[in-house]
Parts: sequence; C-alpha cells; structure tokens
Amino acid sequence: MSKRTKKEFFDYNDYQDRGMAYKWDTAFAIGELQEGINESTKESKRDLERLPQQDINYIEYCLERSIKHNKILEVQLNSLDQLGRVKEPIWGNFRGFMDMDVLLIGDQYIDYADIRHIKIHDFRKWSEVENEALPCPFEKDEYKALEQEEQTKIEDVFNEYFEDNQWIE
Repeated sequence: MSKRTKKEFFDYNDYQDRGMAYKWDTAFAIGELQEGINESTKESKRDLERLPQQDINYIEYCLERSIKHNKILEVQLNSLDQLGRVKEPIWGNFRGFMDMDVLLIGDQYIDYADIRHIKIHDFRKWSEVENEALPCPFEKDEYKALEQEEQTKIEDVFNEYFEDNQWIE
C-alpha cells in the first residue's frame, strides 16, 4: 500500500492572481465594447437602395388601403441621414393625419411631402401562401385594374361606418 502525502501549493514567483470577480467584470466590459464596435461597423456598412419616387395617387391609394384594411406599410423617405445615406424605412400602419401635411405611421410623424416610396405588406398564413388560388388584393396590378364601381362601394361602406354620427352613451 502506498502512503498518501499532503499536497502543498506554494508561490514560486511574485505573481498574485486577480481573482474571479475582477476577471468577470473585465470580460463583461470587453463584451459590451465588442458589441458596440460590431453595431457601429454594421451601421457604417449600411447602404440601402434609393427607390424611385412614386406617383402621389399610388401613395394615397396605399395609405387608404392601410387605414381601411389595417395593413402594414413600409415607407422610404426623401430625406437622408447626416452622412447623406438613405434612412432606414419606417414600418407601421397608417393611423391618420395629425395636421394638413403631417401623418402618423406607426408611432412616427412623417411629413406628407417627404414620402418617396411606399409598399404595402400583406402578411398571410403559410397555408394561404402555398395555395396560390387566392389573389393578393394589394398589388400594383390590382390598383390599375380596380373598377370604379368596386371603389365606390368600398367608399360608401367606409363613410357609413365612420360618419354615422351615432354616439353610444
């Protein structure tokens, strides 16, 4: 049988370890620094395409569809950021006009004349996407082919709903 000896550790030089508390604090700060650097790098490499200026009639059509059918819009503005690049698009539902030329999309106020390009997003279930028998009612072709009779029916229903002047007390 072998006899066990007691293990003894002794410092062989003058180095004193910082301890785990200091190591974790430093690692956390370095992690935040790296995250900030990566985010800054991503922002500096951002280069969005400047989409063409759309017709005012189509912009109004998209705003109307958004408020009537609760559709989400993606809006690109004419204004540029401080570095002369295209700003990130604004996402949200059109919630109405706040002033004669200021509208509210999502929770952001936008100058009406500042809208460059607008797109309606039609989020559907995956089961409807696979079954392409249903046409998408929010595409540009539908805008051009929309019959005046259908548009007047939609307007009548919309006006009747919002302008009935009946108050529930």
